[in-house]
Amino acid sequence: MYSEWNDLILKIKNIVNEETGNQLSENNISMVESRLQKRLTFLGMNTPKEYLDYLQKNLLQEKKAIISLFTTHHSFFFREYFHFEDVEKKYLKKILNAKKDKTIRIWSAACSQGQEAYSLSMLFHKLKQENKLNNCDFKILATDVDHESLEYAKNAVYIYKDISQVPMSYIHGNWLRGRGEIRDYVKPKLHIKDSVTFEEVNLIKINNKFLTEKFDIIFCRNVLIYFNDEQIKEIIKNLLARLEPHGILVLGISESINGYNLPVKLLSNAIYSHSTHEEKEFSSPIPETKKPLAKVLVVDDSPTILLLMKKILSTDNGFEVVATVSSAAQAREVLKTSKIDIVTLDIHMPDETGIEYLKSSFVKGKHPPVLIVSSIERDGTNIAKEALDLGASDYVEKPDLKNMAESSEEICFKIDTILKSNKVTDSFNDKPAVQLRDLHDTIRVLIVDDSPTIRTQLKNILAKSKNIKVVGEVEDPRQLDKQIQLLKPDVITLDINMPYLSGIDILRLIIPRYKIPTVVVSALNLEEGSLVMEALELGAVEFFQKPELRNVVEEGKILIEKIILAKSAKISFHRDRVYNYNENKILDEEYLIAIGSSTGGTEALKLILEHLPSQIPPILIVQHIPEVFSKALADRLNNICPFDVVEAKDNDILMPNRVYVAPGNYHMIVRKHVKNLQIQTTGANVVNGHRPSVDVLFNSLAQLKLQKMLGIILTGMGADGAQGLKQLKDAGAKTIAQNEETCVVFGMPREAIKLNAVDFIEPLENIANKIINLTKVSD
Repeated sequence: MYSEWNDLILKIKNIVNEETGNQLSENNISMVESRLQKRLTFLGMNTPKEYLDYLQKNLLQEKKAIISLFTTHHSFFFREYFHFEDVEKKYLKKILNAKKDKTIRIWSAACSQGQEAYSLSMLFHKLKQENKLNNCDFKILATDVDHESLEYAKNAVYIYKDISQVPMSYIHGNWLRGRGEIRDYVKPKLHIKDSVTFEEVNLIKINNKFLTEKFDIIFCRNVLIYFNDEQIKEIIKNLLARLEPHGILVLGISESINGYNLPVKLLSNAIYSHSTHEEKEFSSPIPETKKPLAKVLVVDDSPTILLLMKKILSTDNGFEVVATVSSAAQAREVLKTSKIDIVTLDIHMPDETGIEYLKSSFVKGKHPPVLIVSSIERDGTNIAKEALDLGASDYVEKPDLKNMAESSEEICFKIDTILKSNKVTDSFNDKPAVQLRDLHDTIRVLIVDDSPTIRTQLKNILAKSKNIKVVGEVEDPRQLDKQIQLLKPDVITLDINMPYLSGIDILRLIIPRYKIPTVVVSALNLEEGSLVMEALELGAVEFFQKPELRNVVEEGKILIEKIILAKSAKISFHRDRVYNYNENKILDEEYLIAIGSSTGGTEALKLILEHLPSQIPPILIVQHIPEVFSKALADRLNNICPFDVVEAKDNDILMPNRVYVAPGNYHMIVRKHVKNLQIQTTGANVVNGHRPSVDVLFNSLAQLKLQKMLGIILTGMGADGAQGLKQLKDAGAKTIAQNEETCVVFGMPREAIKLNAVDFIEPLENIANKIINLTKVSD
């Protein structure tokens, strides 16, 4: 028997080495024998000889199982997070400047069970949302030698605790959590998952794969340690052959290749580039720009935790612990006298708990951001959720000596992410906001655009209305603050793409301060649609596409109407992340919900949808929005909601847990198709001045005479949707209208109320709860 085991182990070692390059040494014999014994038990075999015979007959199939047995599968999300930070802060801009096409190609070359690949997807989706990719898209290829690991990655179901170490700004809107018996599991949403393609690849038998389209970024981390020197050189040469001249190769932090005489240049933190003359941007050392240390106040009643936190938050990691205190009262005293960038706060403390401190002292914008550091697991109690609801930015479990390295990485990563997301650039003076004058009949308009041609065109258009007076023009956005105080406009027209300060930067500064209705007037295209969504989120009341000369008369009338409407619009902007406490509610999936909205609707929709649970009936939305931006709206909502939001396509079958946004310039109707309900899109005539029209959708649903329907009409000018909502109500549907106080424009809801088409009139913040109460499964 002993001889049989020796023969089997020798055979297995040869297979592993031939297939993967991994060297199983004499020190690994007990591990090899243990894992083989498990394999024999699984196959119902008793002796090594039985397995050797089986292996001989099923060699190709069994090789995959052997590879899985003897390759490492352990990884975690955002492992060695500084690599992701370096990609964004040090190298992304140079890669983008060198790009000749619009797709960033990324290769996760030893992806294991997918954590690295999905981390990259989360990072690049966030960068795309923040408009940091120069309108580029991205593709991620993830490869591994182990077939079973790849199947796990493709399935993409992880334990919830696996993602608990990830900052909430990356989790929010990107992951779906199970319910009931599977609530301990999560999976990435489609926009995260579909950005990654998985393929089985052996790095030492790569042949001619991936030579036609080279990669801008290659991650090949913590795998070289399993190969001998010759194999390492061969692998690196193969990777470099597939790396763009401007690209970067990211290895594990402990995997140095400097002694192998390879054509590479070490940049930082085990990140390499080509060392050829073609790579001028990376060939000289990159000067280290020392960022100021983040000043931290640590609040915890445990002396041990205070010592551990001081060790973690070292100057080497980019932090300065200004003070450690053991009570909330001491924290207040420090904040009075010291500049603090972030506070780490315990929950359970004597005299005053962390929750009580947040209730009494935390005011967003006046108090530094707070990271909860507590012994309570984030998912184990409602206390954590209450802390987040009170304004804390994120939550992490207390470190201990056993998991010091992982705790340190998680805490530093989360603090860096919080500080980055809370950074605000203020180019205006810190003077108190001026008191704007009372509104008069003539609407005073200030035009902000760096193009003299566009400013002249807009002045000529607005001059045709006796109700509008252009009181000034701003070419340099840095002068806007002064001009607002001098000219006191009622409405601002604002371009997005300008030098010095973008329209997005300006909205962040003027809306909270002056609350002047602002109409974005810009020539953005489909690729920049997310900027429009961001502008509306920041408080712009409307968007208007810069007119073409051939359509200037007709489109000019629309702009005049929008500006007249904007004067009396209510300004709303929602910048805080919302945490959903309705997750455990169960809604009846047999319902069909339809929503119509116009001016102010993009933000109203966001507020409603992100308060719904992940398990919902099908929802149909018609939002009046230009053709090129309906997909951007759907993508934006998809990124923040716990279910899928898509732009509707012709012939889509309605499914639960999915929201369908009508495509711009197409009506959306619903028809019965066999046993399903199917969407049809049509370019038929404009209805009520709109395409898509809310009335068209509502009328098509009323004709279906379904037993469980809910119709909702939100903020917007005009009367589109009022008649259709009446048809829905007459067909047995329950109906809701947004109330006047919370509407940006109380037009569509008012007309529906006049027609007696509304069962419930609700403020915007109550509509999600009303939907839940009307459609929840009966107890």
